[in-house]
Amino acid sequence: MSDNNESTLQKSQSISLIQKVKQNVRSILLGIAGVLSAAVIPVWQIYFVETPEVVIEIASINRNDSSRFRVPLDTDELALLEPYVPEELLYEYNKLGQQGDKIDYPEFTLKTVFSAYEKAKQDLKNMAVTKANLQKSIERIEAYLDPNNHQYPLIEFRVSELKEWDLSNYIDDSEARYFEEQVLAITRNYSQMVFDQNEDPEINIAALKFLLNDVKEDIHDVILESSIRHERLRDDIRNIETQLQKLKSQQLELYTYFEVEIVASNAGRASTSLRPLALMRVQISRNNYVDIRLQLLDYTEQAELSPSSTNILRYRSSELNTFPHEDQGLINTFWGSTGRVRLYAMDTKHNVFVSNQTAFVDNRNQKLIVDKLKDVAADYMQ
Repeated sequence: MSDNNESTLQKSQSISLIQKVKQNVRSILLGIAGVLSAAVIPVWQIYFVETPEVVIEIASINRNDSSRFRVPLDTDELALLEPYVPEELLYEYNKLGQQGDKIDYPEFTLKTVFSAYEKAKQDLKNMAVTKANLQKSIERIEAYLDPNNHQYPLIEFRVSELKEWDLSNYIDDSEARYFEEQVLAITRNYSQMVFDQNEDPEINIAALKFLLNDVKEDIHDVILESSIRHERLRDDIRNIETQLQKLKSQQLELYTYFEVEIVASNAGRASTSLRPLALMRVQISRNNYVDIRLQLLDYTEQAELSPSSTNILRYRSSELNTFPHEDQGLINTFWGSTGRVRLYAMDTKHNVFVSNQTAFVDNRNQKLIVDKLKDVAADYMQ
């Protein structure tokens, strides 16, 4: 009897539990859904919402000359350009900026040598004018030295007249300054001057005459040397140009490097940091390409891409002389022609980002941008 009562009690409890579950099924399901949501939402945020979304675009590719490429004026033709090189590049200087000895075998950037070449060409054009000006200076000196020429009495010669001749353009700067200092000492050194009875200074005419004869002799030498130099320049100017063009080709083929400007946008809600190394692949044909390794400039300041941000990044390659010989040939052949490039960058989470494809040519993108803007502008004018 007791067993029957116990069985009946258990059935009654089960029915009661089922009824309670049915009555609270909605609340139970909502609770389970809440637990599952709490577990799923962080995972969803990590993998689908709070992730970086990086897009990179090549803005420009520049091929720059290396400042390490130096040129000695070691041929007879190039040596003619030395008078047109800035003087400060020909001499040694101490820490105080004082000029020392002349450098035995100076070397210059190709930009400096080309600038000297342009000055030499201009000097050839001005040769007749230069000789005429120097000859006028000699004629003026002879007028001062002529005791019968009362229009230019020697006693009235002053340093201002000497400065008008711009001798530093034709003779050594230090010698030109020396002449000016000596004229001042003769005509303006009041502490050493002797005065006549009318209290007028008695200028040392003999010293002034000797000085002007020295100046005249120097100008004669300048005219003679200038004539010889100009004749040689006229004969060798084409050879100089040929040699410079060869040097320019040598620098372009071996002593240049690439700078690539990238626009990097992060549209995601999480930040990321790019690695300092990137790869620019130059596609020559279907199975023919060259890889150029790039280093991110200002890495510590530019590598991080914050959420919803855009950065301008600049990458730089090594100089071409460090590349394999075969790669040098391909780069020099296809630069500015049919090559197409993409840039590949990686962040610290090993995500790889691929840029747009663009031409392997200097600043071609600027033209594309301008052309696009012109098209849109034309549409608005209709």
